[in-house]
Amino acid sequence: MKKGIKLFGQGGVDAVLAELKQLHDRKCLEPKSDDDMSEQDRERSLEYLMFLKKKSSGQIKGRGCADGRKQREYTTKEESSSPTVAIESVMLTSVIDAKEERDVATVDIPGAFMQVDQEDLVHMRMHGQMAELLVKLDPKLYRKYIQVENGKKVLYVQLKKALYGTLKAALLFWKKLTAEIEKWGFVINPYDWCVANKMINGKQCTICWHVDDLKISHVDPKVNTHIISLINDEFGQEAPLTVTRGKVHQYLGMTLDFTDRGKVKITMKDSIKDMLDELPADMDGIATTPAPTHLFQVNETNPVKLDEDKAV
Repeated sequence: MKKGIKLFGQGGVDAVLAELKQLHDRKCLEPKSDDDMSEQDRERSLEYLMFLKKKSSGQIKGRGCADGRKQREYTTKEESSSPTVAIESVMLTSVIDAKEERDVATVDIPGAFMQVDQEDLVHMRMHGQMAELLVKLDPKLYRKYIQVENGKKVLYVQLKKALYGTLKAALLFWKKLTAEIEKWGFVINPYDWCVANKMINGKQCTICWHVDDLKISHVDPKVNTHIISLINDEFGQEAPLTVTRGKVHQYLGMTLDFTDRGKVKITMKDSIKDMLDELPADMDGIATTPAPTHLFQVNETNPVKLDEDKAV
């Protein structure tokens, strides 16, 4: 964050404030005093990370997340892994959508994790300028909880919502979304827990999802409109859903093109272009081999010999 603010100036500060305001407005944070926390609570407190990026429009965008690496010490993969739709399911359902000439809609749920209550006791630590900016949003609430550690201002908060970066956030949201979809009468596919079907007006309606990105299909566009309204009622009250209707959809890095009747064309040209645009300059050009350029370089100046036992 420091580097970003130094680079972008007030635009960077405003971007950080906007991201913090979202946490504050959605009541994701509960400030804690030193007396409220044990030594273990402080040791397990996660850092809050902020990344700033300048978009093509010139807007400075902030993206904050918790650094959940500490949680790996006491959380197993089985406890935190979330189902996600299989690529085969995306492709097969898209083929069915095309063959049955279904209307297709894709939906992105904004701030999905912040709409789910945190189940575990999770604390987060903000320090320095980050803590000061949070206090600026609501001095009456946060100022009295500021502490000083090693000469730096520190603010501890308890997470009330499943913040991005915490290990169980995706799983908690999957549970909530799945419960809602089942409440609407859909049946979860036993082979892929991120695909659900329901017969509506004698025709099948299918929803598949990867975390907060959903693909919905039915032959009747009005059915999709109704499903989107159900999603909006539950998940679109804090911020509007991003909804795409029509023949071409950007979904999970792929372009799903249903323009040709009865067919779907799946490409990733846009994603590949974005990836190439972000590669460093020294990766431009043509390579005769995927091996890195330094593979056959030998350190003649100060060579370090391999441990013979480890080498064997």
